[in-house]
Amino acid sequence: MDVTDSAGRAAYISFIVSLCYCTDYELGYDPTVVWNADKKYWVIKCPDSTAAKDGKVRVVEYYARKQIIEAERIFGRHTRGFAASLNRNMVDEPDTFIKDAWPYESSDSQQTSQNELDIMKYIEKKLGGKSMDRLGIVRAKNGSIVCFSEAGNLVNDDTSAMLGSVFADFKVALSQTPTVPTTNNRALTEDNPAKSILLRVHQRMVLQPLGRPLHTLKSPYELIIVLADAMAAHSVILKKSAYLHRDISPNNIMVVDDGERVRGLLIDFDHAIKTDKSRLAIAERTGTLPFMSICNLQNSKVQRSELDDWESILYVVCWLGVHGVNRDEQVAYQQEIDAMCKDDEYYKPPLAKWEAGTFDDVAIAKKNDLEGDESFNDRVLQYFQEGAAYDELKDMARSLRLALFENPELGLLYSGVSVIRNIPDKPASRKGAKVLGKSVKAIEKGVKALKIGAQAFGKRSTTSRKGAETSEIVTSRGSGSYSERFWIKYANPFEKRLELDARNQINDNILALMSEFKDIATAALVMESASFLLEDTYSTS
Repeated sequence: MDVTDSAGRAAYISFIVSLCYCTDYELGYDPTVVWNADKKYWVIKCPDSTAAKDGKVRVVEYYARKQIIEAERIFGRHTRGFAASLNRNMVDEPDTFIKDAWPYESSDSQQTSQNELDIMKYIEKKLGGKSMDRLGIVRAKNGSIVCFSEAGNLVNDDTSAMLGSVFADFKVALSQTPTVPTTNNRALTEDNPAKSILLRVHQRMVLQPLGRPLHTLKSPYELIIVLADAMAAHSVILKKSAYLHRDISPNNIMVVDDGERVRGLLIDFDHAIKTDKSRLAIAERTGTLPFMSICNLQNSKVQRSELDDWESILYVVCWLGVHGVNRDEQVAYQQEIDAMCKDDEYYKPPLAKWEAGTFDDVAIAKKNDLEGDESFNDRVLQYFQEGAAYDELKDMARSLRLALFENPELGLLYSGVSVIRNIPDKPASRKGAKVLGKSVKAIEKGVKALKIGAQAFGKRSTTSRKGAETSEIVTSRGSGSYSERFWIKYANPFEKRLELDARNQINDNILALMSEFKDIATAALVMESASFLLEDTYSTS
């Protein structure tokens, strides 16, 4: 509206008057989440579609002391999260995660919309509840579209109900706005920003188990264990239910405490999609910007596969290796970067180009950073945090890059994981994992812990290559670099898609690789615990 003319001023006055007569709901108040000021907790009404009778959805009340995930912006999914309990007397010992979000819903009756609750129920049906618990896969206990009462009738809480009669006009006006490339590190899967604002439904789900964020981990050793668990679950989900996650990021992998150990928990299937018989998904750009695969960023026409998600894990390892695993390290790193930027206005932090610019800009930056071992060391690995645990994280990052991007026989023909042409037979069976597993058990028995752990953890020979430190593992994993054990050929991304057998081979190889690193990290943590126990014993004797 143009307030410089009389018509515009009249429209503006009409808008202000209408705003004064809005109901609480129209002003954005959610009547299904109420703060109890006396008890100091939230009362959250969760729809339970699993118990629906006669078309009516039962509502279950949960109690939450605090909101652990806050929505970062007004538009989009507006995801919030609460640590809650079904028992109000146990509100300080929550065991349930409540996810409150506004996912995209197509108004086209011919288009099948993505429904996270249905996806998770389907996965549970295919895998079984016990398998999901064992693998570390979050389960949806109940949930549905949030409803509210209007004139005695239950109405779905969606953007059309919120905007009322202006919905159609607003939709037409926004459909004429230009497409935007990114939104707060998120890739828009919709073709037009109007769809990211409109056509959304309010969905609430009750999820178990309750995990904690990655930044609560104590060390990179724990991170290695958690990532290995999460991607093992990812592989089983894809093979058993044919759903591809498509949004691997630090926010979508949680930590679950299992006694004194940690386990990984894969969450957030908002962007998951059913694959075809060859386990390939449509070539659609989606995900979180710093962790999207290069083919995904380039919007390649090659169909997406599990290897795109494996590439995302590589970026997660690099991101946390540079920024720090836990919150204290991340805060200290950011303070250091802020100080350097203050001293030098032209200073660019490591990996800054992974989260800024257009999709193509980020794709080019990642290509440059990963195009060779030397470049990867100079641009990424040398900026990892210091310490033995971070050295192990470096080795995992280096191994993942070689497994996904490089063939030492052919030289470097970098294109991205969706374009691999073929690989030979499986490498020789790895005995390292078994050796380390036995070592861990021996360590846990007591007195011989440090000696056995030291043998399992192995020796490391370090060499220097043009100022960047590289390491070659000479433990029971086998001598020689990982590039000697993965033979992967690459083609132009638009020439040929990767066949299922080849992807199975690569996926199994990387799973074995992650399992070995997990065993090493587990052994290292047990060794640390044994060291502390021995120190305490000597100090008190």
